[in-house]
Amino acid sequence: MCANATSTAQSSPTASTGRSLFSRLTAPLKSRTRNLADFHIEPLEPHRRYAPGDLVRGAVVLTVVKPVRITHLTVCLHGFIHVYKNANGANEPLPDTVTYASGNPMKSQYFGNGYCSLFQDEVILCGEGRLDAGVYRFNFELEFPTKGIPTSVDVGNF
Repeated sequence: MCANATSTAQSSPTASTGRSLFSRLTAPLKSRTRNLADFHIEPLEPHRRYAPGDLVRGAVVLTVVKPVRITHLTVCLHGFIHVYKNANGANEPLPDTVTYASGNPMKSQYFGNGYCSLFQDEVILCGEGRLDAGVYRFNFELEFPTKGIPTSVDVGNF
């Protein structure tokens, strides 16, 4: 078990062994019971405007319904910039930021289409282990880089 945990009563899971062919075919179609009921991030100062070098503090809160094994739990602060070619570009859907995670967290990387990763800071909140049923609160502290963050961009005419 990791960090600060408030445990609740737990029940032991039972394994089903003799499943029928019909139940095996319909199993992928059924909604499955999730081990995690809720997770959210609670920033310590949710309405604060951050500047280079500032620390972002808060907590990741997990509500676990059934015991679950994890390899690790991380939180990541990732800075992106997206430059649009036209005034209506802000209405376009945003790309999936997970696919743009940089290998080097302190290096800027351009991905094309006006999309660029500026920085990334990641903290491991919990290592490998088992989380029993309960509510868990993992505190974190992430830092904005002290330099290299543009406050505005002048792109000129296209």
